[in-house]
Amino acid sequence: MSQDIDRFVKNPNLLIDLVRDVIDRIDCAPENAATGEKEAQLREIAKVVEKLEKMGVAVPDALRAEKTRLAAELGAKSQSEQTLRHLADEFTQIVKDLNVRLNLGGGVTKPKKPATKRSRTPKTDKSVLRKHIIMALRTLGGRARVADVIKEMGRQLKGKLLPGDLEWRESTNEYAWQNNAKWERYRMTQDGTLRSDSPRGYWELGEGQK
Repeated sequence: MSQDIDRFVKNPNLLIDLVRDVIDRIDCAPENAATGEKEAQLREIAKVVEKLEKMGVAVPDALRAEKTRLAAELGAKSQSEQTLRHLADEFTQIVKDLNVRLNLGGGVTKPKKPATKRSRTPKTDKSVLRKHIIMALRTLGGRARVADVIKEMGRQLKGKLLPGDLEWRESTNEYAWQNNAKWERYRMTQDGTLRSDSPRGYWELGEGQK
């Protein structure tokens, strides 16, 4: 590990090239028009599936498969955007820290929240965020808009949030705990705790969690 770091220390351009390659791999960048069309298709299919289920009619496998495919494609796009925003936020903090080290920016005053300081600030553990995501969704009936879930989590966590949770993430325009909750939600869709095929903008409990 130390040898790998030494490579970048000796030639920082290697690190810059690596970062650019990582960003290119993350950024799938599908056309907005195509994304909007797929979102509309997913909403309509989800309505049909829900209606059939309420009527007690068997949902055709082809319809479920198409719903899953669209949800997966849109989920990958959403995750890519979230990852890039997170990188932008962290890189912004790194640049600020470098400017302080180099005494750039017209002054010697350090930023109030440099990256090194923020990384050590206590934050709520992801296991706690996971528990409150489940609690919030159960309170809201098992499925709800993201904004409603975050609002309910905020109500439950009032007075319990740690200093690091209240740091503001400029790139995503939200508090750190809200951004971390969204990252935890992604992990929950991977292990089945939350559904990965829920309509865009909604979080939904997986089978066995309701």
